[in-house]
Amino acid sequence: MEAKETHAKPVDQVRKRNRRRKKKKTSKKPVDKTEKKVLAEDRKKLKVKSEKNVEEVVEKKLPVKTEMKVQEEKRIQEAKKETKDAPLESNSKNDDGSIRDLRVAVVGNVDSGKSTLIGVLTAGELDDGRGKARSKIFAHRHEATTGRTSCISQHIVGVKGDGKLVHMTQLGNMTAQAKTKAWREVVGLSKSIITLVDLAGHEKYLKTTMGGLTGCFPDFAMLIVGANAGITKMTKEHLGLVLALKIPLLVVVTKIDICPPNVLKQTKKHIFRILKSRGAGKTPFLVKTDEDVVTCLKNQSTKLAPVFMLSTVTGDGLENLKSYLSGLRPRQTWDNDAKSVEFSIEDTFNVNGVGVVVSGTTMKGKLVANSNMLLGPFSDGSFRAVLARTIQRKRVPLPACNAGDSCAVALRYIKRKETLKRSQVRRGMVLVDSSSNPKSTVSFEADVMVMNHPTTISENYQAVIHCGPIRQTAQMVRIRHKKKEDETCLRTGDKASVLFRFMTRPEVIHAGTTIIFREGTTRGVARIRRVFNDSFKDPMKAKDIDKEWDRIKAEKEKKKSEKKMSAPEKEKTKR
Repeated sequence: MEAKETHAKPVDQVRKRNRRRKKKKTSKKPVDKTEKKVLAEDRKKLKVKSEKNVEEVVEKKLPVKTEMKVQEEKRIQEAKKETKDAPLESNSKNDDGSIRDLRVAVVGNVDSGKSTLIGVLTAGELDDGRGKARSKIFAHRHEATTGRTSCISQHIVGVKGDGKLVHMTQLGNMTAQAKTKAWREVVGLSKSIITLVDLAGHEKYLKTTMGGLTGCFPDFAMLIVGANAGITKMTKEHLGLVLALKIPLLVVVTKIDICPPNVLKQTKKHIFRILKSRGAGKTPFLVKTDEDVVTCLKNQSTKLAPVFMLSTVTGDGLENLKSYLSGLRPRQTWDNDAKSVEFSIEDTFNVNGVGVVVSGTTMKGKLVANSNMLLGPFSDGSFRAVLARTIQRKRVPLPACNAGDSCAVALRYIKRKETLKRSQVRRGMVLVDSSSNPKSTVSFEADVMVMNHPTTISENYQAVIHCGPIRQTAQMVRIRHKKKEDETCLRTGDKASVLFRFMTRPEVIHAGTTIIFREGTTRGVARIRRVFNDSFKDPMKAKDIDKEWDRIKAEKEKKKSEKKMSAPEKEKTKR
């Protein structure tokens, strides 16, 4: 007999059949209209108005919100009521829409409670002792798992006209849109803004912390010390960096609720002894009451170092820190009336539908949206024409950005055929006014002081330079002591004039800028004296700098001899 031909059913038909069978099995029984009405009436009766009737709702097994969500909703409603009743004076801003910004860098050893304190200040809620506050401000997933900050992140707190803080209404891991909305609410309700820069405390992220201290241009530094751990190696390292950069300091001792009294007393003595030491030269002042806060605010100086002792779990001493931060004012002065504009780039982003976005600080002048700028220097030292399309400050769009303000700028090439890629823009580049004539440099002269080095530093020594947002390896081409001119080596505590030369690419730097150089355990501070505006093809040679130093030395000796000469001798020399 002939075999019957069997045709396999198409795969789509089999899938459709399986879906129908599943729908039949999972189909719900029809509910009577009377049952629906009863359920609706029960839910209306059992609305959660307080914490007492939560148990009744749980017994009825109706879908209700948890206690934490109820508290969050109450806090949001209270914040909205305050915004409606708030006077117009508290929200006063400048004519250009700008708002005063105080930048505070938070430094300290790992596990001292930096991120937890920032989370408590931004959210307005106490910590539970198990990482609840810090989990709301971490930027990466690995930070949440390890509990350690590994990058530079910024968080804002608003200050009203009466000195009260404006906290974030939305908490936790928010989307970009939700975060933008929350930041705009804080900016809209505030007369001034406190930007808390969260820096890493672990030793392997020390270069990140250095970049944050030099590149974010903080007005104050907040040194966090764990009461139970005390002052450690990294605490001293961060304190040394703050003192080298001459940033005003305040000390916060955390975890006083879990620290034994004898250990707390010992930690306090250790802090006071280090601040009073010859190297620090600070005057520590323990803040206990509101009167102490007022005295610290009235007598602000670079030598005064207020010390706060608090707990982020119990809230002891937290109000003193809040009132002190709300009373601080930015200390740095910026050239807002300069004709040329300079914008220093700290970070780069790629935004869908927008393109390349850079964030940084306006160093001088006024950056205006839709203006033609020059971006550079590139690897060959050149600058390219770009268009600064839109500007956002604290996630709020603005028509312009004043000197000293940090903002984000969307960029594109002026020629639409060319596309600007994120890989072409790096940290340390600048946006300069197209009318100015920007020049990059490879070599510069600086007055150096070695803070720590195990042996001796000789010529051709290489170290990593931190100059604002710039981080690059540089070589010490020529070293000349101020007192011992014959020696060409440096030891711990020595001071000298050094000719530096970048190893990789040219940069834009200015005379008078403070820089930090490091290599292993080596630390040093320098102040740029002169910039030569040279290139790798024609760099400043050691022979030329020697001639220049000899000429400067001869001029100084001539001036000294003229001062020592008497009046008749001066007349003879003139004749």
